[in-house]
Amino acid sequence: MIAVPPVPVSRLVLLGLVAVAAVTAVATSPPLSSFAAGFAAGAGAVFVISFLLNPRRAPAPEEEESH
Repeated sequence: MIAVPPVPVSRLVLLGLVAVAAVTAVATSPPLSSFAAGFAAGAGAVFVISFLLNPRRAPAPEEEESH
């Protein structure tokens, strides 16, 4: 079996996938609805894990030189 390297994905794309899957889960009949709900849960979990592994950090404040 060949290992496939992970592909970096934007958090905005993940959020969009969660939103589309959640709407699809609510608006469709059970077979597709169940799949969409599972997809939304999986994409949402990846979204949360991405924030835990790589949180956004504010830039370090610049030090003022006093002469």
